[in-house]
Amino acid sequence: MTAGAEPRPPGEPPSIERLRGNIPRIMVLNSAWMFLVIMPVVVTLFVDHGLSMEQVFWLQSIFAGCIVLLEVPSGYLADLFGRRRSLILAGVFHGAAYTVLALADSFALFVCFEVLAALGNSFFSGSDVALLYDTEAALGERGQGTRTLGRRLLWAQVGETAAALLCGVLVVHGLGWPATVNAVVAWVPLLLAFGLVEPPRRRAGTDHRENIRSILRVLFRGDPTLRLTFIALVVYGLATLLAVWSFQDYWRSIGVPLAWFGVIWAAYNLTVALVGRVAHRLERGIGARAVIICIGLMPILGYGGMALGAGEGAGEAGRAGPLVLLFAVAAGLTFQVGRGLNQVVVKGAMNHRVPAELRATANSLSSLGVRVLFVGIGPAMGWGFDVRGYGPTFAWVTALFSLLLVLVALPLVLRIGAAAPDEETSRP
Repeated sequence: MTAGAEPRPPGEPPSIERLRGNIPRIMVLNSAWMFLVIMPVVVTLFVDHGLSMEQVFWLQSIFAGCIVLLEVPSGYLADLFGRRRSLILAGVFHGAAYTVLALADSFALFVCFEVLAALGNSFFSGSDVALLYDTEAALGERGQGTRTLGRRLLWAQVGETAAALLCGVLVVHGLGWPATVNAVVAWVPLLLAFGLVEPPRRRAGTDHRENIRSILRVLFRGDPTLRLTFIALVVYGLATLLAVWSFQDYWRSIGVPLAWFGVIWAAYNLTVALVGRVAHRLERGIGARAVIICIGLMPILGYGGMALGAGEGAGEAGRAGPLVLLFAVAAGLTFQVGRGLNQVVVKGAMNHRVPAELRATANSLSSLGVRVLFVGIGPAMGWGFDVRGYGPTFAWVTALFSLLLVLVALPLVLRIGAAAPDEETSRP
């Protein structure tokens, strides 16, 4: 039990002071969760142990497959039994996963890492956001959701940025050092989760089939704007996830020094943090429709830019000149802008419209959708890198997200334009 988390009699609601303490604790928890020292070089670690890029993407597909099986049940359990308990379980699996990664030296152990990490992410995903919304509702502070999500994203990305800079220092002494340090700090989220309190809220009933039918009706048969918002959250979450697992070997292929990986990763995450922090102001300033168009354009600019940066030398280390390196790395920043906007504006819009008792399930379903699509596209993308090279593969993915701009982003923009003028900030 952490300091300040004094026990209270069963059934007694938490005090206002303890409820208010939830919000800063969740911010720090997100920062600790994303303090992933190994992440800027994890693909390099896999390749150093003899894995191909196709195998790297298969590892991530195993992770995604586990998410497919676990994401919705874990979110539903959080709705039924409490977000705090879900976050404690997440901390246990998170710490175990990165401990295994520090010891792993074979494909089988890397698979074990991915399964444990999937368990942790499944119990964490959506539970922290739902706990934030529940806390604000219990405090009577409705309407702060988008602003709070921006703060949450800022804390998460500051944690990942700091970890990336530490990685840049440690990796000079060998790939094992970031993994070892990560194995220690990965247990911090478990300690922080014990300090949270469960706000009073309406809970889902015990008719599980009806509960599932209810959330599916809300997301897919109810408000068309909510349905399109959910789909956009999934599609543009996928855009970032595919890019993240491409960056490191892509940088290697064009000759970026390994010592710079941590610095670049830190810059990328700092970009997400800054965009997320001002996203709600941007939404109010230029409107939700302009933000959605911006989110839809970012993957096209990012993948297109990296395709041009790869050029004919894709897959052959050291072929790119300094200006090409700068251009190729800068292209990756567009994904971070899109991610910051998507995770604040679009996710905030979905949580704003979903009933409180099923909010964690809805967040888990959005993460599930990203992972399902990754399982279908990720290995094919990894195969393309190995066989065709980065330039042609990124060009193919650019065409895919150009099509999705027409099929996903534009219909949502049109729907927002047709929405009632009194909807809050005309948000999606």
